[in-house]
Formats: sequence, C-alpha cells, structure tokens
Amino acid sequence: MPPPDENTTTDPTGVAWVVWLVIVGPGLLFVTFACVRRVGPGELVLVVRGGRVVRARGNGPVARWPGLERFEPVPTGPQVLPLVVRSRTRDGVDVVALADLTMEVHSVRPGSRYVPAADAARVAEETVGTAVERLEVGTLVDELQSLEVAWPEQVTRRLPAGAVATALAVTEVEARLTGGAA
Repeated sequence: MPPPDENTTTDPTGVAWVVWLVIVGPGLLFVTFACVRRVGPGELVLVVRGGRVVRARGNGPVARWPGLERFEPVPTGPQVLPLVVRSRTRDGVDVVALADLTMEVHSVRPGSRYVPAADAARVAEETVGTAVERLEVGTLVDELQSLEVAWPEQVTRRLPAGAVATALAVTEVEARLTGGAA
C-alpha cells in the first residue's frame, strides 16, 4: 500500500481548530460589528453610498457594506444649529448676525441625496445673508424680525424631502459703523 498523500491526511497535531478560533472567528466578529449597527432611540440611521441614501432605519439593526457605504446617524427630534452670518447691508455696512436654525428629520427616502447638517446650516446662512444684503442698516433689526417668518419655508425647499426647517431666528446683530484703520 502506498503512503498516504499529505493533502488527504488528517491534521495529526489537531491545530486546525486553533486557526478557526484565533484567526477566522475574530475576523468574522470584527466584520459583523463593523457592518451592523443598532439604531438608538431618537435617531434615524442612514446608510449612504456615493452621496445617496441607500437605506434608512428608525429602529432595530441596520447593515452596510464595508468600504462602499457608511452610517450617518441623524437625530429625529428638533436639532438646533448655531449660525454665524457675515454680510454687508445695501448701504455698505459690514454686519455679523448670529442665528439659530431649528430643523427636524422626519423620514428619508432611499435614493434621495444625503445632506449633512453643515450643508443645511450653509443654506440657512445664505438665506439670512441675502436678506441682510437687501436691507439698510437703519431698518436692519426690525426688517429681519419680520422676514424670519418666511425663512423656514425657504430653507426647507432647498433641503431633501423629509428634512424640515422649523425655525430660523436671528438672535444677535452686530454692525460695524466706524472705519477700520487705527
């Protein structure tokens, strides 16, 4: 009888289980934890690939493909974003306005583009900055307060479906009324 082929023999030392236990097991465990996330209370987890939302979950576990997709948790309750707006009035006065954008994310449809909170804040800053540019410094505070009512709707139109700007309020206005050379 010929000697057994080394490819067909059983593991004489019994270390095959060690390879599975030490190398393959932790690798599978790591991939599982990297690819699956549990959605916490009060948040919506978006799975984003290439700037588009692939999946959105409001509860339970959600999975992603590593390297291709990423998790983006979004709070579902009101989120207040502080804004700093630098602009110039119609009569040439530099103005710094501090404002608060309050927004909520109700739902996100798969296939819609993903807009981070920083981009939503930029849209709101542009809206306030454009309003400041149309006003004169003497009427700035009163006019801004009257315009605040329409701003949430203007900002919401520029956000993806499911994201809503509920309030946009200017909290402080600073105008530089003197020359800058000292």
